[in-house]
Amino acid sequence: MDSKSSSSPMEIESLETNLERETNAPEVWEEEEEDEASKKDDGSTKFLKVFAVIAGWGSTFFGVDTSVIGGAALYVQPDLSISPLQWSWITSVPLLAACFGLGTSIPLCYFIGRKYVVLLAAILYLAGATMSAAADSMVVLLVGRIILGLGMGLEAMVIPIYLAELVPKQHRGGHLNIFNSLQTFGGFIAAIIDGIFQNVSGGWRYMLGSGVIGPALQLVFALFIPESPRWYIQKGRVADAERSWKRIRKDMPKTRKEFLELKENVENEMKEAKGSIQVIREILTVPRIRATFVIGALISLAQQWNGATAIAYYLPTLISQMGVSVKNSVYADIPIYFYNSCCTLPSFFLFDRFGRRPVLLLTMPILIIGLIISGCSLQASTVASRSGGFFVGLALYYIGYQVGVSPLAWAINGEIYELHVRNWGMSWGAAILLGSAFSVSYTFTRQVRAFTKTGVFGLYAGFTLIFWFILIILMPETNGRTLEDIRNIFDEGLVGLAKYNWRQTKLWIRKKLGKQTAVKESEEFAPVEQEKTSAKDESALTTIQQST
Repeated sequence: MDSKSSSSPMEIESLETNLERETNAPEVWEEEEEDEASKKDDGSTKFLKVFAVIAGWGSTFFGVDTSVIGGAALYVQPDLSISPLQWSWITSVPLLAACFGLGTSIPLCYFIGRKYVVLLAAILYLAGATMSAAADSMVVLLVGRIILGLGMGLEAMVIPIYLAELVPKQHRGGHLNIFNSLQTFGGFIAAIIDGIFQNVSGGWRYMLGSGVIGPALQLVFALFIPESPRWYIQKGRVADAERSWKRIRKDMPKTRKEFLELKENVENEMKEAKGSIQVIREILTVPRIRATFVIGALISLAQQWNGATAIAYYLPTLISQMGVSVKNSVYADIPIYFYNSCCTLPSFFLFDRFGRRPVLLLTMPILIIGLIISGCSLQASTVASRSGGFFVGLALYYIGYQVGVSPLAWAINGEIYELHVRNWGMSWGAAILLGSAFSVSYTFTRQVRAFTKTGVFGLYAGFTLIFWFILIILMPETNGRTLEDIRNIFDEGLVGLAKYNWRQTKLWIRKKLGKQTAVKESEEFAPVEQEKTSAKDESALTTIQQST
């Protein structure tokens, strides 16, 4: 951001004067001129990169559980005499418990802050994984996984918000992908652990017990990460907010200005803060806010109703049912999860370079094609053709899933909500996502009985196609905007958003056909405001002409 682009010197001086009046205000920052090198520097410190990994490390818990429970299933069920229908509860109950964890995360994030919710989540997950590993009956295993799920819910709500509030807008998409990337990395590590311990007596206990590694590491390292400056400002602790800011952002003119603007924006939003009843009323009745909740729900549903979690939980079982041995089914998880992890890497630069919307809309068809190929291959007559076609389809599926909708569901939900409803919004998006994951996973065996495995893959492809069409109409572009500026995209609600997307599509087509040479940045990022201004100007001109 250029030092003269967003605020005039008079405005900066006024903000600095306001800061001086605060009893706990930080020292006055004087405006300085930026050189060319500073203009290209986004102001991130090296610590911010370390922080992003530490804060996002909780997402490995999801990946570890998704992968490790699939391999352990082949050994736990006979060992503890658990039926397939009972196992569907063991597999999916953490996702249901996570939805309850999300409910408690709203007041916790407000009262104790983002950092301590991360610590609490790690403790819950540590306790749940320990109990699961020591279980001697289905009931104990079920309780352990419920406790583990509560920690999942806290992590799912707080990590995307935490990252979105601290990273620069230029790289927010890439940083928010850390949550998804570390989740798949956890799955890869768990697949290796399953492979190591499947030949050990009682090896499933070591498999489930491996879930303590991630939360134990986060519990230690999270003690040293900063609290969100936005949360400090919400609590009126401006001096603490400045100290937190200086740990993650360099001391330079543009970051000083960003902090002053952040303080002003947060304080202005806090003046509009409402009670819970009023917030719910706003969500239901204010088109701008309601639109963000609809978009958050759509992207969350699209992330799960392609069968991602169910396929991951039952992957070793699906492979073994194709005629592959049990041991080779577990070993097959290792290259699959390694490939899956690699597919998350392009998102680190694609989102911030090309935008969220085009990446999502271009990758969803790849996901659909992969589902169709994998599902159809299950009808092949030989083990080689069944497994070969299944893995080819799975390779395409993971490209479409991990590059597009999987990370974007967390990223979009982490950045579209206004501050006074952000905790509600992230909890809403995560609850829809985890609730869908529970529904898909719990009913998977029943779906297979009703539709066959091929039919289930076709069902997921059909759901994804429907969501693709809807998101073509409604998916917003949030790339390159601050969290406070994103609210402008939704000023006209869903109808205005759909009209804007349609206009931009027509402009893009004209540009490709040579009828439009360029699209002004102001037209791209502020269409609603321009239309309002143009309408007012035209009305004023008409009035003047009539009076004359």
